Amino acid sequence: RYYRVPLNKLVITYDEIDLPFGAVRIRASGGSGGHNGMKSIIEHLGPDFPRIRIGIGRPTGRMDPAAYVLQNFSKEEREVVGGIVDRTVDAIELFLREGINSAMNMYNQIPEEE
Repeated sequence: RYYRVPLNKLVITYDEIDLPFGAVRIRASGGSGGHNGMKSIIEHLGPDFPRIRIGIGRPTGRMDPAAYVLQNFSKEEREVVGGIVDRTVDAIELFLREGINSAMNMYNQIPEEE
């Protein structure tokens, strides 16, 4: 409210254990999906704002999800996380430039296997 930013110009970007590591998904609105940070934001803003989820994958074995999301990236993950951040920034820029539908069409695609 202080900055008077309309919700359609706000993009919440956050980690998502229910997406594979490195996947980027854009949505115009929705629920929290059990994500505590999103629950808090929705309580303050309501559910109608765009969001970008960045996949971090699920913990292996019986690891506590809260501990998993707070741990450091592995060596292999550190080698690719910069590219994931770059791709996310590109998605945000496209969203701001051309709108959410263009960004969703471009970035919600399932990447082809290399």
